[in-house]
Amino acid sequence: MKRSPLSVSMLQMYGLATFYFTANAVLTVIFPLQASENGISEAEIGIMMGMYMFVCMILRPWAGQMVAKHSVFTIMKWLLVGHAVALLLYVWLGVDSLYVVRILQGIVTAFFSMAMQIGVADVLRDEDRGQGMAMYSLSTVLPGLYGPALALVLWAQGDMKWLLLLITALAFFPLLFFIKSPLPKTKKDNASFTFKEMFSAMKVAREHDGLMKSSIIMLAGASIFGGLSAFLPLFLVTTGTGNAALYLFIQAIVVVGSRFFFRKHIPSDGHWNPKFITLVLGSSIIGTGLLAFSPGIGMFVYVSAVFNGIATAMLYPTLTTYISFVVPHGQRHILLGVFLASYDLGFSMGGFTMGFIVQFFSYEAMFAICSLLGVIAIGYNLFARQTKPNMKKASIG
Repeated sequence: MKRSPLSVSMLQMYGLATFYFTANAVLTVIFPLQASENGISEAEIGIMMGMYMFVCMILRPWAGQMVAKHSVFTIMKWLLVGHAVALLLYVWLGVDSLYVVRILQGIVTAFFSMAMQIGVADVLRDEDRGQGMAMYSLSTVLPGLYGPALALVLWAQGDMKWLLLLITALAFFPLLFFIKSPLPKTKKDNASFTFKEMFSAMKVAREHDGLMKSSIIMLAGASIFGGLSAFLPLFLVTTGTGNAALYLFIQAIVVVGSRFFFRKHIPSDGHWNPKFITLVLGSSIIGTGLLAFSPGIGMFVYVSAVFNGIATAMLYPTLTTYISFVVPHGQRHILLGVFLASYDLGFSMGGFTMGFIVQFFSYEAMFAICSLLGVIAIGYNLFARQTKPNMKKASIG
């Protein structure tokens, strides 16, 4: 039974994603602050924050195979238990558990995002898939409206009791939305979990212009997002350049608004749209460029939140929707995982590399390098060869 993108059952799925990612929104702000307070260097903080998506990258293609083999519903049931275990471990051990918790979060998120995106693609009509992907993406960033601000308020109080109580609640809320959810319970016939299938998928990925082009652009974009996610709150708090809660709130408002109001403008026909991608990447360049000059622009630093929010909102769902159409249907579970691994790799590289840049140079240098990455991505988007039409029906032989 195909559903409407805004049906009650689909809203339940979006609610599940919202509460799951609320924990990430809170901990992404708290972890760097807590680590810095305990004397951990910027480089080590970058490694710790990047570890999350690095683990995601490694597991993403296998996650797709496991979802196909055991069904979206079954995988979601067990990964939500793992999510609860990771959060409760942090509540129990505190700062000593940061590395372990980040790794566990990476494992769970690799399966969660794969299961949700495959589930959304399966239960919606093709013509509604772009809207569904945008609404799912919106639900993953909706916690940005309140998560970081809530985390900063609780952190400023100097008492971890209320923060730990919030994390405990977030360990169990997603399970409530999972009950009676419309997630597909069907298994893919003859689904396997082998290295042979992985290598075959990689061969198709290398020969698929659309998949490679999307992955490279996503790699660059995610590197920017990863660096900003890891260090922007810490930059604002430690330098006093701006109010971190206000900046993150403005950015989150833009992300949520863009994904909702522009959801119908996301191409949902399987065709590459270089002009649209250029506009999105251009927004990122302006946002990070303003941050690079933040000491001299005063209150205009908040303008960068608008442009960074637009880029964050539109790049991921646009490329994911495109990929869901152009990869071979029979291997979509694996190849979607290969594509999403490029996002994870970029996000983790952003944390890894930008931490060293901040430690040995400055925050402004980090933001300038982010802008340069955006320029390179636009150049590749405009001048790389176009997708071969016949690859849309390719198969792994």
